[in-house]
Amino acid sequence: MDGIKTKLHKKAVSAEVTVMLYQQGDYIMAYCPALDLSSYAKTEKEAISSFREALDIFLEYCREQGTLEQNLVACGWKLRRGYLQPDEVNVPIELLKAKKLHSFEQMVSLPVC
Repeated sequence: MDGIKTKLHKKAVSAEVTVMLYQQGDYIMAYCPALDLSSYAKTEKEAISSFREALDIFLEYCREQGTLEQNLVACGWKLRRGYLQPDEVNVPIELLKAKKLHSFEQMVSLPVC
């Protein structure tokens, strides 16, 4: 289960999601199961930076389209006690075969609709 901590603000919910780093050939992949979002680069530092950029783009797109809740539900999030929270998530099979380097926590701000 992907750990998540949430905190409600006036117009957003801050959530801390787990991002896992994997070695795949010559590249480092950063993958967040709770958002089914990934990015990659040649180094860990670049992969983390690339992931954060992809996360910003994803959240901005969802905000503009008004589809954040729909996308989170599609990623397996469930409504619990009035909050959307990730359910148990599955790591793609190709990543299970890759060498896991380590994980880190990433804070995201999810707009409240």
